[in-house]
Amino acid sequence: MNLELKQNIWNSDESGLGFYCVNIFECSEKNPVLKKLLKNEILKEKEFGPIKSMKKELKEPTDYYGSILLNKIDVSDFKALDFNSLNLELQEYWKDEDWGEDLPIFKKNFDLAISNLNKFELSNRNFYYINAEKIDSDKLTDPNFFTYLVCVISTQIESNKIITLTFGLD
Repeated sequence: MNLELKQNIWNSDESGLGFYCVNIFECSEKNPVLKKLLKNEILKEKEFGPIKSMKKELKEPTDYYGSILLNKIDVSDFKALDFNSLNLELQEYWKDEDWGEDLPIFKKNFDLAISNLNKFELSNRNFYYINAEKIDSDKLTDPNFFTYLVCVISTQIESNKIITLTFGLD
């Protein structure tokens, strides 16, 4: 299976309190399963940011994506959700009492990221959600410099378009 990055959108809030990254891939297969996507490195550090600068900075492949150790995570670390359930999952996460002034930035970044996907039928897609706060600490870099890190991988039946959404604050 081949994955080709077709679009990379990166935005960091001017206050420095959060970022989002949207990557849109074309896959040689339609509707690949999550396990296969992970095996084929759908999450790569070189695509964790603005692609033009990341290619220059990273000379060798890494074994992490943000603070997530790629060789430690598997399908069971992700929640399979539809778009409505993804929204509910995030709304529940945003109720956490530990949020500070970065919460409005995360919410704004989520809305901005989703607005970049208007050509996709999000209600027809599958979403695989992982939250660095919800997985075992041995699956994270030490030290973990991220205040929060959420990643979503999205597929659709009969489609070879794969979307990754990443939100965080480091």
